[in-house]
This record gives sequence, structure tokens and C-alpha cells, in this order.
Amino acid sequence: MSADDPHRDRVFTTGPDGGTEVRESASDGADLTDRALRAMTFSTHIVSLNAMALMHLGHIEDAEVSPDREAARHVIDTLSMLREKTQGNLTPDEGRLLDSVLYDLRMKFVA
Repeated sequence: MSADDPHRDRVFTTGPDGGTEVRESASDGADLTDRALRAMTFSTHIVSLNAMALMHLGHIEDAEVSPDREAARHVIDTLSMLREKTQGNLTPDEGRLLDSVLYDLRMKFVA
């Protein structure tokens, strides 16, 4: 059964540590996998958007997505908007992460 199988259901629940737990099962009720996702923080969201932009720029070799500069530009613009809207509300580490990700993505975009 593949990940794209329409007969697979995903159930998302919150675990005792506040993280998201995902249980995937077949439509016949058999459990296929049980895994926990890391708790979502601002930093993990930024890292996720960074990975998405890198994928659209063609910098992730195993991505099943063709490079798409406009999609990459959209993600970079989204990160820029987040930087503007969160100005003064981020921890120093979050601000440095966001600034670093934006700088690196912009340099890769123009290269």
C-alpha cells in the first residue's frame, strides 16, 4: 500500500507532551504506522518553509517536485512577510534564524 493509497486514513491526535501523533491505517482498520510529529514552534515552521523553498529552487535532489521559481518566490515572500509582521515579537534566536534563512534563500534565488 503506497502513501498515495486512497484507502489509507490518517488520524491526528495530541500526545501527552503536546506533540502531534499521527496514526495511519488502512480502511479495513489495520494499523500501518504510528509516529509522532515534533511540536510546532515558530522555528520549526520557518525550517519547514525553508525546505519548501529549497525544494522549489531545485536544491533538494530527492524531491518529487520540479523546480518552480515562482513557487519559490512565493515562499520567500511569505517568509519576508512573517519577518515584517513579527518584528519585535521574536526571541533573538528566532530573529537570527529567520534573517539567516531569508538571506540564504534570496542568494540562492538570484544565483
